[in-house]
Amino acid sequence: MLVKVSQSDFYEKLQIVQRGTSSQSTLPILTGIKINADAKDSIFLHSTDLELSMKVDCPAAVKTKGSLVVNGKLLADIFKYIPDGTVDLSLENEGRQLHITAGRSSFKVQTMPVDDFPAFPTSEEGQEIDLEGPVLLEALKQTSKAISKDETRPVLTGALLKIDKNSMLVVATDSYRLAFRSSKIKNTKKVEFSVLVPYRAVEEIQKLSAVADRINLSTDGNLLKAETNKGQIFTRLIEGQFPNYEQLIPKEAKLTVSVEKNELSGAINQASLMAQKNMSIKISVKDGEIKISAATAGVGEVDSTIKANTTGETIEDMAFNAQYLLDGIQTAPGDSVILEFNGSVNPGLIKSKADTSYMYLVMPIRIS
Repeated sequence: MLVKVSQSDFYEKLQIVQRGTSSQSTLPILTGIKINADAKDSIFLHSTDLELSMKVDCPAAVKTKGSLVVNGKLLADIFKYIPDGTVDLSLENEGRQLHITAGRSSFKVQTMPVDDFPAFPTSEEGQEIDLEGPVLLEALKQTSKAISKDETRPVLTGALLKIDKNSMLVVATDSYRLAFRSSKIKNTKKVEFSVLVPYRAVEEIQKLSAVADRINLSTDGNLLKAETNKGQIFTRLIEGQFPNYEQLIPKEAKLTVSVEKNELSGAINQASLMAQKNMSIKISVKDGEIKISAATAGVGEVDSTIKANTTGETIEDMAFNAQYLLDGIQTAPGDSVILEFNGSVNPGLIKSKADTSYMYLVMPIRIS
């Protein structure tokens, strides 16, 4: 194999595909990136950890076709420090060594057996839809923080992605909060599917959507493929039944509060400084004002009051995790949010005043 690439182009692609490698697997081959040079003007880079697979193409001048596998982190580090310009990649020593030539620098890197590298996944024919990249990106960003990191409940370690008629729903929960986003889409093929997408794949699909106007999603029920002109992602889907989120969302509220996002976030941030050692912050609503307070023994206490438009009864001493509240408030579209409460021991609901398709439910903390 003999290939000429641009240092900047190749390094950019390496940074993307390296995220698909595994640094903790007992299989050394999964630390590698496979390079396929089987076209005249481009090469493909492929990585996998057996759960998530990534493939990107990179412009190249292919003089001699071939393929190889090399440690992804090492290759990325080499390209990070070599100067911009044309770089030659060639196989030597019967394919056991990659020779990298950049200006007056020369590297020889041991390769791994190509036959040991897993084949890039393929899915059976299934449901397929083309979406606007910014629409999918916004929905995933507004819900992904509620995905659980607790592996003991696998169905909560991903986001529910549901395509139905002309709408797309994304829902995530870690049992302490729940984020919901509904988006209008064009679904001319009347595609319908509901899948649980793992957290890592959600992160990578966000990054893919951020640099693409359109993104194609397809699934056979076992795998999900996300594809743009920048690359492909295949991920295994989570098996199991996602919780019935609809029954968790309150249909009415005893107290409704409308408040400016930045002012509320600022007051919560202030209170969080005194809510140390996993202490909660307290919220009380009375006479058109929100009082936010926190105290930690041996540290100090804080009280902050902001004005708000309130409707309904007075509720005092509702305790919440400060960061969970901030996540819901800051990801809400628009400049103002609506808070709905049903007492100090029931969940609080955060809505966007500008966009009713967003909701964020947060559980209170019981205090003595």
